[in-house]
Amino acid sequence: MPGVNQYLKEEFSKMKGKVWLTPDIPEKKLSNAVNAFKYNGDPSTIIAILDNTTLRSAKEGFVVSGSKLVCKEVFESPVELLFEEIGSFEYIENVTQNSKGKEKKSNFFKVNKKDGSTCEFKYNTLVDTEALARILNGALESFESYEEQNQLEPIENLSEELKLAYLKVVVNMAFDKDGVVDNNEFSEILQLITRLSLKPESRNEIRLYIAESESVVPTSELVSTLNDLSPDGMQQSLHISLVKDLLSVHSSLTKGQAKDFEFLQKNKELFCIGEKEIELAQMAIENDKKILDREYDDKAIARSIKELSAKAGAVGVPLGAVYLSGSVMGLSAAGMTSGLATLGMGGVLGLSSMATGIGAAVILGVVAYKGIRHLANTGAEEGDKRREIMLQEVIRQSQKTVSMVIEDINLLTKELSDALSSEHVTKERLNQLGQKFKQYIQASKLINAKAEDAEVLKVRLKSPEYLDVERLRALTKDHDKKRYYDLVMSYYQEVLVKEDKGDGNIVEKTVWKMAYCNNTRELEELGGVFELLEYSSTQSAIRGKLQGFMS
Repeated sequence: MPGVNQYLKEEFSKMKGKVWLTPDIPEKKLSNAVNAFKYNGDPSTIIAILDNTTLRSAKEGFVVSGSKLVCKEVFESPVELLFEEIGSFEYIENVTQNSKGKEKKSNFFKVNKKDGSTCEFKYNTLVDTEALARILNGALESFESYEEQNQLEPIENLSEELKLAYLKVVVNMAFDKDGVVDNNEFSEILQLITRLSLKPESRNEIRLYIAESESVVPTSELVSTLNDLSPDGMQQSLHISLVKDLLSVHSSLTKGQAKDFEFLQKNKELFCIGEKEIELAQMAIENDKKILDREYDDKAIARSIKELSAKAGAVGVPLGAVYLSGSVMGLSAAGMTSGLATLGMGGVLGLSSMATGIGAAVILGVVAYKGIRHLANTGAEEGDKRREIMLQEVIRQSQKTVSMVIEDINLLTKELSDALSSEHVTKERLNQLGQKFKQYIQASKLINAKAEDAEVLKVRLKSPEYLDVERLRALTKDHDKKRYYDLVMSYYQEVLVKEDKGDGNIVEKTVWKMAYCNNTRELEELGGVFELLEYSSTQSAIRGKLQGFMS
């Protein structure tokens, strides 16, 4: 049964007036309310802000969480009221007459405490206090306990039982295709296990679950477990995150239209999702890959994240719901938040809500650097600074997964040793252990390959994706640097690209784009040349511009 947090979210979504409702409370409004209301607790547990200010600053009115109501009237100190101490809420309307017999109506919001004391709030004309009293009385009547709940908790912080059910659904998808979990599927599942930070005993349970396909738990039962263990108010977000991981694992293996595969289509109702939710998850997957594959420039990144946020808003969930298990590129939720922190993204949420995701991590950050880029037009993509941080986390997560695989191989080695020393070991058992060995070894190779790909992408960032040939020519005109011109040009090729100028105005232009190269040594050398030439400096940009004017 949903708890008080879910009840309040649903009821406040129906309320008239200016209600800032999680997860769509703007950061500025939340910050204003936390400070003005002197909010005592984690801001990520706030469910709603009922704004009583004309300018919609959220500095007066009511703040509601799963355990309390905080009231703030103009020129008054905030008052905190715990639900467990309240007997009832009242909406009272008074009608008085002046000396000329003219009626004057006034209303106020009254709180009756269990100890017999009362509180009255009279200056909330912009808040529907009648509806507020009805909603809060409903909470008092329907629930016996009142707990605050982080409105978007990363899955790695949730219970082991929930994480096991989540992963078993992914395993069931692999079984559904052909009855086995192949090496590629296994490597994807291992990386998801790493992102969710499963304990060793839980990892062993998943390993046994994969090995014993005849004892598969029905997906309906696993989803029921997920729902029962889901934090209050997070059920829909968990379902969308699960769908994203199903799409990701499937698409990484088939390279096809992920949303068309049978397991997802026949379980849509069970997951309580429709085509809009599937499109949101698919869009997030494609977006992450394009961002880190350097297919988007800074403007395209900003535009794509705006579109993704709008899609999430239309579905009615926070963008962070897609990232509860981390990013499909291999980032854990904790890694994403630490990346945000590295970029100076703090704010009132303290990064705990995961409300932004990898996209915002890539496009936001160091204001000073952004200013320099716009003023000097150095050609160094702002997003590259963020990509480097995120790719480093991808590599770290891959290394962590390989370490986990080595631990599991050691356990298998002991099992095999014990089996060989047993008089009752069967050939079937030895074959089974041998197959597990092969699968773990193959999985470690696949994961290492992904880490190497991420390393290539990281080293590639040392060189511009699109080359300013005039600038390069200006920087290599001296005799001792002429040799670098041909070297750099050998890594670039002319391509025709389309550029969105806004308002649907698409123009085509020819640019020099970096060609494909997966040799890290060569990429390091190329990056070294750009560094030697000081290609990204303000001075080189100016020299390139001047040469362009004079030629």
